[in-house]
Amino acid sequence: MKDMELITRQEPGLVEFYNFEDLKTMLEAELVRYQNIAYSEDDLKEAKADQKKLKDLRKAIDDKRKEIKKIYMQPYEVVEAQTKELIALIDAPLKAIGTYLDSAQEAEKEQKRQEIRAFYDREATPLGELADALFASPSFWNPKWELKSAKAKMWQDEIREKIAQAAADLSSLQSAGGEHTPALIAKYLECQDMEQVHQFRESLTAAKEISTTVEAADEQDNVVGWQIMKIHGTRRQMQMLRDQLEIMGMEFEILEDGMPGNLEELTVPDFDSFVAFDIETSGTFGAAKGDAPSEITEIGAVKVENGKIVSRFTSLCNPGRKITPIATRVTGITDAMVLSEPPVETVIRLFAEFVGDSILVGHNIKSSDLHYITTAANRAGVAFENKFFDTYLYAKTLKEQQGWENVKLEYLSKVFGITQNEAHRAWCDAEANVGVYFKLKEL
Repeated sequence: MKDMELITRQEPGLVEFYNFEDLKTMLEAELVRYQNIAYSEDDLKEAKADQKKLKDLRKAIDDKRKEIKKIYMQPYEVVEAQTKELIALIDAPLKAIGTYLDSAQEAEKEQKRQEIRAFYDREATPLGELADALFASPSFWNPKWELKSAKAKMWQDEIREKIAQAAADLSSLQSAGGEHTPALIAKYLECQDMEQVHQFRESLTAAKEISTTVEAADEQDNVVGWQIMKIHGTRRQMQMLRDQLEIMGMEFEILEDGMPGNLEELTVPDFDSFVAFDIETSGTFGAAKGDAPSEITEIGAVKVENGKIVSRFTSLCNPGRKITPIATRVTGITDAMVLSEPPVETVIRLFAEFVGDSILVGHNIKSSDLHYITTAANRAGVAFENKFFDTYLYAKTLKEQQGWENVKLEYLSKVFGITQNEAHRAWCDAEANVGVYFKLKEL
């Protein structure tokens, strides 16, 4: 196929009127008589004769143009027909291949959709009987999830977030929606936007007020008063509370906000004092199998000041659940080892005291460890508002340049000559992470 060559022959030709100027001069002289001509009713026959004469003259010239065009276009039309025939030969298999590829692409998307639905079904337990309705909502699905380039972690994180938010919102509606609850839930499932739901509720309330008789002025419910309360809760609980107050039509204002802020991510290793930490967890068989969420089983940390380790923190925790066999194989931590250890909430308070306002450093903590730490901290009534630096994410930016096989902590420790006596134990990984941090900083 690569040796095929399309060979053609073209010979330039010349097309012109040899007597163009003579014809133009004759026409101009002949047509002078028609300039500013005016016909009267008596000249009708003459006007028709002039019209016919001019039309015949125009047709003769145009027919000559068409004749010349046909003669000179005929060779091209033959070539065009031949090239179309060649292209048609190619188009037949090309169309078949395109149909196959379109079908294969659709099959891949359908498989991806089934994978996403299976994951959703496993995670959607908190939604109960409303799970199917939420999934079917056009506002739930993100077309980007179907793309081949879409990473599983991306759409899984988005789905988890959507489910968690929907579960909180629907819970608020079910507990505070009153007589409008079914309509409000239907509206939420349609748009998944509490702001739109609040506006919809206001329209329902306004419609009811118009259609009903005004209650007696001395009705007890018409008395408006106020109270000042200090309410403690997680960020999500506070949002649910605000939603419920708004759904019930109660006015409120936030006078003080004591909720912990989000942890600030640092992306440049330009500091020498920090707390490097690592955790181990119990693992889980998943909610779909009736298992509880994974919990912390160990926290290990080292405090670094001006490049030197000055103190250490290590503690096992009782996770309040069974440790999965695979977690035990990886970490060596067993149920018996944590049975008499303090609960996670106690250890997290001690860890918060150890950390203080230090920068937190860890390997892959942004997508894993920080979630467990902040969740446990919320339960324990403490807050982490520290800055953090993830050595895993920073190492990824250097991976190709350095030619590393991967950027796992164990691999980088070997690359940098850092000894890990008990890899996958929190205290050991935290200490190794200090060495990895400073090596990455050198690079």
